[in-house]
Amino acid sequence: MNEPCRALSPPAAAWLAAGNRRTLGPRTVFTVERGSGPVVLLLHGFPTSSYDWRGVIDRLDGSYRCVACDFLGFGLSDKPDDCSYSLFDQADLVEALARQLGIEAAHVVSHDMGTSVHCELLARAQHGKLGFRIAASTFTNGSMLQWLAQITPFQELLATNATLPQAIELCAGPMEMYVPALLALMRRPEAVSEVDARVMHELLTHRDGARRIPAIAGYMRERYVHQDRWLGALAVADPLQFVWADGDPIAHVEMGREHARRAPQARYVELANLGHFLMIEDPAAVAAEIARFWSG
Repeated sequence: MNEPCRALSPPAAAWLAAGNRRTLGPRTVFTVERGSGPVVLLLHGFPTSSYDWRGVIDRLDGSYRCVACDFLGFGLSDKPDDCSYSLFDQADLVEALARQLGIEAAHVVSHDMGTSVHCELLARAQHGKLGFRIAASTFTNGSMLQWLAQITPFQELLATNATLPQAIELCAGPMEMYVPALLALMRRPEAVSEVDARVMHELLTHRDGARRIPAIAGYMRERYVHQDRWLGALAVADPLQFVWADGDPIAHVEMGREHARRAPQARYVELANLGHFLMIEDPAAVAAEIARFWSG
């Protein structure tokens, strides 16, 4: 059942009405499910939500069953204060959702932080411990090679103990620079309308979500600690493709090319003149590469 929309603007309430809040164990998770056919499971990044995938879903739901959820602490999902927000917990959530929806196989597509959740799912599959089959994998821009990433000044505050109190203080404020900071990572910021910007801000701050950012940001450290497990799984994944925007200032194009070198079995595609949020900037191009790989 969806929760009441009183605290949301009409556009954000419409997004809530387009999905469902599903109970998964002790937590409630917002999920969008549209279309029918082979499953495409879409994993978003930090610190956004499944709203990132709306344009891709619009272009795939005529041929595929598209499933996207907000990770715990994001968007319209629960944002508890008694949670570690580990990437392992987020992977557990994806497994639980797939089980509840009866998903037996899926083409998993990921971005940003979601790429590390995706890698954990691959690791579980390779050890025979995943509850569904990964039929194919598409990775878009994400800093799985964390040491190569050009992280933002805000991420630098979050990543260092000495500056973490400053980051916590910022997250307790109105977060007025949130959407402008996202737009600065794009080559085509005009793709985000004023309405989209308002919804994106609301989804972050809904249920004190901005206050969870310091806890969630621990995922950057997890990428170092578990790199052998996750990058090892990625190196042998098959079928696998990387769809990489060439204008991303964080997970830059050389990072995408390094992934291609590490996984020579993968299909590698560069999308020109797009930034970090390629699925927002050009959803048609991203959807086309997903469909081309899946159908091929």
